[in-house]
Amino acid sequence: MREKKKRYISRMGIALIVGAMVLGFTSLVWAEIILKVGTGPVGGNWFPLGAVLSTIVNEKVEGVRAAPTLGGGTSNLKALNAGTQDFSLTIGMTNANAWAGNPPFKKKYRNARSVFNTYINTIHAYTPAHTGIKTVEDCKGKRISPGKKGFTGEVMWSLILKEYGIAYKDFSKVELVGYDEGAKLMKDKHLDVYMILTFAPSAPFLEVDAFTPITVFTCSPAIQKRMIEKYPGFGKTIVPGGIYKNLPNDLETIGSPCVFACRKDLPEDVIYKITKAFWENYKLTWKINPGFNKFIKPENALEGLALPLHPGAFKYYNEKGYKIPKKLMPVD
Repeated sequence: MREKKKRYISRMGIALIVGAMVLGFTSLVWAEIILKVGTGPVGGNWFPLGAVLSTIVNEKVEGVRAAPTLGGGTSNLKALNAGTQDFSLTIGMTNANAWAGNPPFKKKYRNARSVFNTYINTIHAYTPAHTGIKTVEDCKGKRISPGKKGFTGEVMWSLILKEYGIAYKDFSKVELVGYDEGAKLMKDKHLDVYMILTFAPSAPFLEVDAFTPITVFTCSPAIQKRMIEKYPGFGKTIVPGGIYKNLPNDLETIGSPCVFACRKDLPEDVIYKITKAFWENYKLTWKINPGFNKFIKPENALEGLALPLHPGAFKYYNEKGYKIPKKLMPVD
C-alpha cells in the first residue's frame, strides 16, 4: 500500500484530515492549513487589507487557505498570543508594549512574531464644523466616541486623554462604536466628536464631510511629543491636506505602523511562502486606498516592526539582502 505524502496538519482554525478504511485498505487525504486573519472593524482599511492578503494566500500559496475575520489591533495581538487567530494586523505601539508587558498590558505577550509592515495609522478626530470644536480640550462636556471598547484606537485615545487629565466622565456621553456607526451617529446629530486611529481618508467620514463639512483636529504638539517619548511605537506623521473640505493643509500628528504579525509556532516554510507571495503582489493593496502607494512597498517592509521576525519572514528578507536590525532577529 502506498501512502500519500503527509502534509503538516496545523492545530489552527479548522484544520481537517479525513481517513477512510475501505475493504481493509487505508487512504489518507491531506488537509490544508487554514489561517484565521485578524483585521479591523467594518468601514476601516484593515478588513479590505486582510481580504487582499487572504486572496493572495489563497491564489498563490499552495496548501494554505486564509479568511479574514473582524477584530482590532489590541484584540488581534491578544488573539495571536492565545492561538485563536493565526496571521493578523496589529499596531507597532501595541506590539512594543505587549512584548515588554507595559500598559495597557498586565503581562508580557511573547507568542506573536513580525512578518511585514504596511502603512501608518494616524491619530486624529472629526467633528461637524458647526460645533466649533477645534482641540481636545474643547471636547469636554460633549458627546464623543473614541472607537470600540478595547480596540487599539480606543486604547490609544485613552492614553492621550490621560495626558490631558481628561477622563470619560468629563464628557456628556461616550459612545464606544466603530467607524460606520460613529459616522451614522454624527450624520444624525447624535455625536459631536469621533476620535480615530486610521489611515486618512476614512470612507465613512468622507460621507459625513459630503453631508456636512467636518473639522479635523488632533492632540497638541506638546502631547504628541510626550506620547512619542513615553510610548514606543509612536512616531510623527500627517493627515494629508486636501482630502477633507476644511483641511487644505497637512495636519501634523502622531501615528503607529500597521503590521502583519503571526503566531510564532506557524511553520517556517508557510510564512516564507506567504511573505514572498505578498511582496510579489503587494500592488493589489493600492486599490484599497490610493494613499497606500506611498507606504506599502518592499523597501518599507521592516519599518516600525517591534516584534522579532518569524523565521520564515527572516529567511525571505535575508535572501533578498535586507539589512535586518538586531532587535528583529528571530528568537525562540
